[in-house]
Amino acid sequence: MRVLCLGYSVTEEVGYVERAGECAAVEGADLVFLKSGWGGHSVHAIAYMIDEILDTIACDRVLLELFTGNVRYYDRRALSFFLDQILAATARRGRPVAFLNLYQGGVDYTSETVAGLLDDYEACLGIPILDLARPVAASGPEERALWLKDGTHVTPAGADLYGRQVYDFVRGRGFGAAYIHRYRALPSLFTPLRLVAMPDCSCPFAMQRNGIPLHYATIPENTSLSIDLGRRADVRAVMTTYGPLNGTLRFSSPSSERTRDVLLYDRFSYYARSIVMNVNLKGIRTLTCFQRDIVPDIELAKGEKNTEPRMGYVSHVFLHRRLTPTEWLRHHRHRAFWVMHRLRRAISHSRKRTGA
Repeated sequence: MRVLCLGYSVTEEVGYVERAGECAAVEGADLVFLKSGWGGHSVHAIAYMIDEILDTIACDRVLLELFTGNVRYYDRRALSFFLDQILAATARRGRPVAFLNLYQGGVDYTSETVAGLLDDYEACLGIPILDLARPVAASGPEERALWLKDGTHVTPAGADLYGRQVYDFVRGRGFGAAYIHRYRALPSLFTPLRLVAMPDCSCPFAMQRNGIPLHYATIPENTSLSIDLGRRADVRAVMTTYGPLNGTLRFSSPSSERTRDVLLYDRFSYYARSIVMNVNLKGIRTLTCFQRDIVPDIELAKGEKNTEPRMGYVSHVFLHRRLTPTEWLRHHRHRAFWVMHRLRRAISHSRKRTGA
């Protein structure tokens, strides 16, 4: 059984996935642990890329480590929206799933909303949770310092702790498949356009993220790249990079007066890494990406800043799909399911408080 661990930098780094695989090998278990880690990204990026991830990495089960990083910038409704898109993709392929909730420094686990949201998915849909966040939060600071090197990412001792727990969970409680019948027909709201697959689009720059090849069109400074979307569409986001030669990309369209300047540079841009950035240009047919020539006034955390001419990179454009009437009904029927669940839960809590 091939288990895909899908998450962020804790999954991407050498750590718990490898340790879980070692446990399987020692015990002769018929398990292979694979991983796709998207350090620096968040849940919306994985929702946009989920079909490509699942089509590239063959797996039988999916363990979703989606609750470290900056997911707590989302409100509950937005986080649930992106989780549902990920679950719809795994359901269309008949993949049982489980959630892995890992500890993140700086989170108040007595009041945060992610754990409650996962409890709802478990209660309503039978999706199991391996919650290591709350036990680690309840431990002492000396133990956390032994397991975690920066409050979130693991030391060798932490990798051993997490890896053994993941292995035991997969061998024991496992994954939930009951959700599949509800999510299989849920329409996908995003259409990714891979520029490397588009005619007359050269993508000479490439990076690899855990088995997913990313091919980028390059945009020298003071030049633009025009992308024909093939129809009038809503552009939701683009896959681009943060790196030494990045700066500000301006997104616009000949059919719209609106422009969006996106700064693609931070104090860690001494190396190139992929990033998904929101653009939100609606009702356009052509997306124009213009690379501005301004060197960002940001000091790097280490190394010397590269002041050569700026270069932009784009690999994917993510469109928001217009739903057919049937798909629209399915989508809103699904939303109504969650509204009714929250209503029933609120009534239950109210009765408990009043003693009814």
